[in-house]
Amino acid sequence: MAQFRTRKAPEDGLLLIDKPEGFTSHDVVARVRRVLRPAVRKVGHAGTLDPFATGLLVVLVGRATKLARFFVDLPKEYECVVRFGVRSDTGDRTGVLEESGRRVTAAEVEAVLPRFMGRISQRVPMTSAVKVDGERLYKKAHRGEVVETPVKEVEISAIEVLGFDEAAQTMSCRIACSKGTYVRQLATDIGEAVEAGAHLHELSRTATGDLRLDDAQSLEAFETEVAGRAPGDLHIPGLVPPGAALQFLPAVELSAAQVPLVRNGARLSGTVEGAVRAVYRGELIAVYGPVEDGPGLRLLVRV
Repeated sequence: MAQFRTRKAPEDGLLLIDKPEGFTSHDVVARVRRVLRPAVRKVGHAGTLDPFATGLLVVLVGRATKLARFFVDLPKEYECVVRFGVRSDTGDRTGVLEESGRRVTAAEVEAVLPRFMGRISQRVPMTSAVKVDGERLYKKAHRGEVVETPVKEVEISAIEVLGFDEAAQTMSCRIACSKGTYVRQLATDIGEAVEAGAHLHELSRTATGDLRLDDAQSLEAFETEVAGRAPGDLHIPGLVPPGAALQFLPAVELSAAQVPLVRNGARLSGTVEGAVRAVYRGELIAVYGPVEDGPGLRLLVRV
């Protein structure tokens, strides 16, 4: 990934963290914020991972926290282990488990997988943060309530079987999907399709758009390196500048005269379908999007 020099302070950008098991996404953000203070105050993340899950967590630092929406909207990739013959009330191994007494073969599972490819309907699980009647579903679930949850459309572009252990009744697979896909619900639905039940036993996010787990650093290594910095050293290990991280967006090249206008929120001429980077000589100035009521581009985020 190319690294652009920008006018922004060195503490603005993205960190790719390999989230350890047992940590919430908020836990990771809190630890990053703690080691970067007082130089950095704002830290956030783009795309929550459950505590039992591991893998790529995009952590936003400084002014880059304003860019979270563009990374949340990116497609995701996961590697997971689905265990058949055991249902879970949460869809994963952290819930109450109940054996169905039914065993399946690899052929039976692979025969139903095409049903879950492409654009599919998925029922939101009770453990999600979606609100129903003004309250988040997971709060209702904690009280033992069961309500009819919404159904949403998601896109599954790949389900690649990496291995099937017939003795353990587990399938390892890679899943590529759109934002908002509940992988534990996908595991549950596949289990019901083979009439054996199933739950998500392991989950690791391996990619968010072009950002890869292979390029991430462990939380422990990051904390150790920051702690070892010399006094006054503002270098943040592994920080990706906003301009480099947003290269998946098309760019609109600004003239020197347009730069101060853009920094003041002026509209630009032109037509686009989605968000675009407004750049000057490789430097990210802002993110713009289409005007809803006519031609032109409007400011979305000033970086």
